[in-house]
Amino acid sequence: MVGVVAFMALAIWISGWEQNRLQKIIQQWPTTEATIEGGTYETVPRASRHDPMKAPVLSFSYCAGGEYYSGRIMLMQFFNDEGAAVIRRMILKKLEIRYDPKDSTRWFYDDNTLAGCIIRQEGMKPEDSRTF
Repeated sequence: MVGVVAFMALAIWISGWEQNRLQKIIQQWPTTEATIEGGTYETVPRASRHDPMKAPVLSFSYCAGGEYYSGRIMLMQFFNDEGAAVIRRMILKKLEIRYDPKDSTRWFYDDNTLAGCIIRQEGMKPEDSRTF
């Protein structure tokens, strides 16, 4: 039992160290302005539960190195109106994102909220996952 607890403690420490290392790398990335272009109301997995939820998923575009790229952000907790109304309200809003100068398709939004809504910016689909 002590071995299991020690292993879990080590795994948590390594995870925290890795997260801290990644944050330091991301903070070095350049920033650019992104514009929310639209979105859809989708069934997406929850982070901590097995049952899916319906949530607005916003699509945005940004320019890095003269090229245009896109990304998606899911609103985890949003206003009490329907997803379509939330999406309409968010269209043309600006975000400041960071992008990887070695691979401009990789981006990170520094804040955990967008217009008062809690967001998730990864894990919607395998191709949206951000690995560093």
